[in-house]
Amino acid sequence: MDTTDLVAQLRRTGVEPTNVEVKAAVRALPSSVPETITAFANGTGGTLLLGLDEGAGFTVAPDFRAEAIRDSLVDACTNKIEPICRAPVEIEPFEGALVVRLDVPELDPVDKPCFVTTRGTYGGSFIRGGDGDRLLSHYEVTQLLSNRTQPTVDRDPVPGATLTDLDSDLLDRYLTRVRRRSLRLAAPSDEQLLRILGVLTTDSEGQPRPTLAGLLAFGIYPQQFYPQLFVSFVVLPRLRMGETGPDGRRFLDNVTVTGPIPEIVASVIATAVRNMRAGAIITGIGREDRYDYPIEVIRELTVNAVLHRDYSADARGAQVQIELYPDRLEIRSPGGLYGPITIADLGSDEHRSTSRNQTLAAILADVEAPGSRGEALCENRGSGLHSVLAELRRVGMSPPEFDVRPGRMTVRLPQSALLSPETAAWIGSLGVPDLSESQHLALAMMRSTGRVTNAMLQAWGVDRLQAGVALKDLVDRSLALRTGGRRYASYQLTGDANASTPTMPLRESRSPRAVGAQAELDAVLQAIAAGYTTRRALMERLGLPQRTLARRLTSLIERGAIEPTQPTRSHRQSYRLAVGRSTDHGQ
Repeated sequence: MDTTDLVAQLRRTGVEPTNVEVKAAVRALPSSVPETITAFANGTGGTLLLGLDEGAGFTVAPDFRAEAIRDSLVDACTNKIEPICRAPVEIEPFEGALVVRLDVPELDPVDKPCFVTTRGTYGGSFIRGGDGDRLLSHYEVTQLLSNRTQPTVDRDPVPGATLTDLDSDLLDRYLTRVRRRSLRLAAPSDEQLLRILGVLTTDSEGQPRPTLAGLLAFGIYPQQFYPQLFVSFVVLPRLRMGETGPDGRRFLDNVTVTGPIPEIVASVIATAVRNMRAGAIITGIGREDRYDYPIEVIRELTVNAVLHRDYSADARGAQVQIELYPDRLEIRSPGGLYGPITIADLGSDEHRSTSRNQTLAAILADVEAPGSRGEALCENRGSGLHSVLAELRRVGMSPPEFDVRPGRMTVRLPQSALLSPETAAWIGSLGVPDLSESQHLALAMMRSTGRVTNAMLQAWGVDRLQAGVALKDLVDRSLALRTGGRRYASYQLTGDANASTPTMPLRESRSPRAVGAQAELDAVLQAIAAGYTTRRALMERLGLPQRTLARRLTSLIERGAIEPTQPTRSHRQSYRLAVGRSTDHGQ
């Protein structure tokens, strides 16, 4: 936001959000400013605004010396922190006075942590917290520093473990698959091949031992050696941990999932299915069960959590945690992002495969997923998150939310979906056979928002021509009514199809220009909900010119439907739905 809009938001809420720090700085630059700059740089960036009095309702601070404070802030950015902050320090006019603004960008992951020079890496690295700047723990700093090298802890020998602690059936299937994949690996003996692949190694005394990766993938019971390397799965009756349900229970289900990774993944899926609502949709190839969350998404996110978590000695006392709330699914794992990856990169075209545990990743790429038809548990191609996003769009669900901290990562998946189990049951009740996935999505969108357009379907990944054919067929089957011209045609449910869910009437009296603008706003909003959150992604998905998209984004921001995630000048700018808003903004 620009400074005027930012201050207006501060005055409305009365408090600073995590990514904003306001200081009066009347007499001198506060000594805590270098800490705040490092905290922003070590997180996702933030805005420092000097010359406003928070205690007086974010009004202009009297006797504020803008030029002197600017110079002191430039000095702090250059000489008091490392690496230095190169962002411009600006003096801006505001309500008849001057303020100083600094938009701190997120530091490149491989350059973190940023720290106060005089206090050193471990004593001067900060991160933003709920009540200001918090000193990073020793473990968190170590995690950030580990991004600069390739960890090898997954190749470490497991003290006390032997080949007999590995499941021979799992090993046989693994070796058969590896030898089938590569003729070069057909000649070595089993033990030689296990050493080549990183399943076995030799300890400091010359004794053969399973590696940590080998034990996790094939161990009869890996928790014998590392009791905390399991997955906890709890189902909660309320929206917060610790709150009890009507019957006084804190957990509706509470499972400790142990064993090797393939068994853990299978048990997690079984627990999830047992605790989710289900509906069914009849497709051209038969019946497809729909749950609160797609099974493949749960599988992929679980594999990611156990594969990419931190297995260093400092983190072996922490487990992966899965929490199923009434409104969301959360998966927490020790260790933040590894390598030159930021939250903005996750799922984007720039997202490239990086693995903290490269030996474990290579092994799991040749381990068959339980219950599959020969598919690998892990592709090890950097495609996992892209598959998650594609599957979520297929069922009309928004992408996951990522909360990444040094030393911890949380993936949060909201339950809201266009094709929820209830909607799936409603579509089934229509008694119409051979509906395509695109038509399921169109029906769900008409039911939830009152209308659908070709562009709104495109926003969820449906091809333009395919969307047109699907919508025309719904009209031919008397499930939808078409209104508007050819370019901006809009569709709503017929009375019979819509009997269970009332729809607000479409507005017919507006000019074609207004109708077109509204159609583009609808499409942009749906595309953001579907995970196309940058300007580049939105232009490519919707085919809108840059100027048109800019106008539509500005309009949606002004309406309070979306909000930017970064400062105005950020090259990492993206957009998200405003808190408490749905995609049904236009009714």
